[in-house]
Amino acid sequence: MLGGMRLVISKRAAAANRLLLASLAVTASGSFAAGRVTLNGRVTNRLGKPLEDATVMIYHAGVKQGYSTYCPSCYADCGKRTVTDRTGSFTIKSLDPDLWFELLLIRDGYTATFVNKVDPSRGPAETAALAPRAPVDDPSRVVRGRVVDPHGRPLRAAVVVPKGVATVLEGLGPACLYADPIEGLEPAAVTNPKGEFELAYNKKATGMMLRVEARGMAAKLIGVPTGTERQTIIVSGGAVIRGRLVNHGKPVAGAELGLIARPRGGFGGNLKIVGNPYDEIRIGTLADGSFVIGNVPAPWDWYVYGKIESIAALGATDPVECATARDSEVINVGDIRIYPGHRLRGRVTLSDGATVADGMRVTISAGRTQDSQTGIIGHDGHFEFIGLPTGEYEIFTSVRGYRLQENRRTIETMIDRDIDNFAIALESEARR
Repeated sequence: MLGGMRLVISKRAAAANRLLLASLAVTASGSFAAGRVTLNGRVTNRLGKPLEDATVMIYHAGVKQGYSTYCPSCYADCGKRTVTDRTGSFTIKSLDPDLWFELLLIRDGYTATFVNKVDPSRGPAETAALAPRAPVDDPSRVVRGRVVDPHGRPLRAAVVVPKGVATVLEGLGPACLYADPIEGLEPAAVTNPKGEFELAYNKKATGMMLRVEARGMAAKLIGVPTGTERQTIIVSGGAVIRGRLVNHGKPVAGAELGLIARPRGGFGGNLKIVGNPYDEIRIGTLADGSFVIGNVPAPWDWYVYGKIESIAALGATDPVECATARDSEVINVGDIRIYPGHRLRGRVTLSDGATVADGMRVTISAGRTQDSQTGIIGHDGHFEFIGLPTGEYEIFTSVRGYRLQENRRTIETMIDRDIDNFAIALESEARR
């Protein structure tokens, strides 16, 4: 509970698996003409009846191996779309075989739905049923909006995802719920040719926190009230941040960098944005070590850094500070240099003297960037991290049946040198 609000937080990736509401059988066509692949599939309702005129859109993409050199919505294949025929079947041709795809399924009268990590070259994908969308006649349950560019032109196929809702909880009063997903709240909406969208909740609400993403535009977070009036949401192209990753003066190709807001923020009461809550953006380096991050929200302050798990074998980088002041601005952070990182070795001990089970993990997270590295704990409790930049860290363990002593959730520590005897003591949860 924070300031009278009930906050519920979860991972979007895990939630997406529970939200697979589209019957989709995806196969490779067998045609690899010019090195491209074809995506075939079928959309049905919950009863297995084919759905004609459903739109299937490629929303995001990513590389199957290595690190992406583009943002998830910047690939040429993103934005491609087609419509299902009377059998519910669809085809999207000439796709990059090195990419996985996130699909968005849209049809009037049904809930817009994401289908994650579709690989056209691997055969049939998981299937489920497209859920019907009940008509909403209570304006206190609906947010209505219109997405436009800075010139007031409507943006078609912009994706609107709710991140929170302001409502009244029985026995608790007014509250803002933030989760991914929120039970009873539609998972997404897509704008029509007029740029219009509608999102509904199954209870009365005063507003929703929305994340609006249009192709070629910076993502936007905004609180929008419920009601009959259609709210106009203006999105813009954002800024560009570029630079180069080097090691001993030589470019580092195929590494991953992160961009995260500073200081970190979140969402508060009355659908207010507190600080900068934008998610981390990740980008890969090109053959010459360079990187370009487009559509960065402005005006905000940022850190750019080498991802720990990506460059640990080479060393570490200090976070580079930069700021986006306005749209269309190009910021060159110059060379981000790798230097020898620190090592952290330690041992986990269990209060009952038991041996650590297979697959137990320990994670270290950097304070400034929240970048992290996860390691496997050996049966004898030993673990090791390498390539750590100087800074403050939080360490937490994932050992089944055990927790940190004294009700602690994490261990805070400063790392400015190699450490070889870091001790973590866990007690059995059965003793609580």
